[in-house]
Amino acid sequence: MKWALVLSGGGARGLAHIGVLEALEEYGVPAPSLIVGCSMGAVIGALYASGVSTREMRDFLSPPFDVSDIIGETARSVFHGPINRVFQFGKGLVNLFTADGMDSGQKMFDLLAERTGNATFDRLPIPFACNATDLITGDEVLLDSGNVALAARASASFPGVFSPVRQDTRLLADGFMTHNTPVWIARKKGYRNVLAVYLDDFNRFPEARRKSVFDILLRAMDCAVRQKRLQRRDYPTAAIFADNDRQPFDFEKPLEQVNFGHTAATDQKNVLEGFFSQGISGYSARIVLAQRERKRSRP
Repeated sequence: MKWALVLSGGGARGLAHIGVLEALEEYGVPAPSLIVGCSMGAVIGALYASGVSTREMRDFLSPPFDVSDIIGETARSVFHGPINRVFQFGKGLVNLFTADGMDSGQKMFDLLAERTGNATFDRLPIPFACNATDLITGDEVLLDSGNVALAARASASFPGVFSPVRQDTRLLADGFMTHNTPVWIARKKGYRNVLAVYLDDFNRFPEARRKSVFDILLRAMDCAVRQKRLQRRDYPTAAIFADNDRQPFDFEKPLEQVNFGHTAATDQKNVLEGFFSQGISGYSARIVLAQRERKRSRP
């Protein structure tokens, strides 16, 4: 069966995608024919599509993993708690007032370029695409050509944190500002069977996610995006939810989030069974799953 996998954005919560991919491998389903990602979903999706295994991703995140090796300029933190290694004094703080991002994004790009082999989209083992937001026009942009690492870096460029990516006349930033789960890209590319992985449920906004300015900013953007009228092409055939209370900049103990994603996917085995069933029963199961998604996603 040809099918597409769509990975949502969500900062550190997106590490759960690695666990979901592990569960899919264990379940023995065919590899996705297309991977679509937004923000952290674009980062994980780009790595997997380029041939980086879930084992390699786990190994990279294992102790002594330090997020400051990927983002941030110095070691002295501004904030206390789990995000203290992301926003730092020195150049990062100066950039808040003098540059277009607290972090240039160069470390993240260099890592992605190294891990993907600096591949272009047409050289990937698994077809891949992601989205970004053009800060000039406000439009959502489909990225499916050129350098994969640069596209993923653009899709994950949270405003104010990472500098946007300049591409011709565009100024590209995080895709979640326009479409956090871009199912439409898979539909545009002709896929009828689309499995999406959501990192949160809009109707759930617990106290644990109201503790920082970034939590409130993310929620405000989610509210704005939700006002867009969903079209038929926006609904996946089926969805896996990997929803917990991890804050988007909490990169402490990353393997816990990977393990959570694996557990979430295995706990929703009934969805996978229905989506990947074959024959007439599979066709019927996917119709039921799709109807459930349209009902659940209706504002």
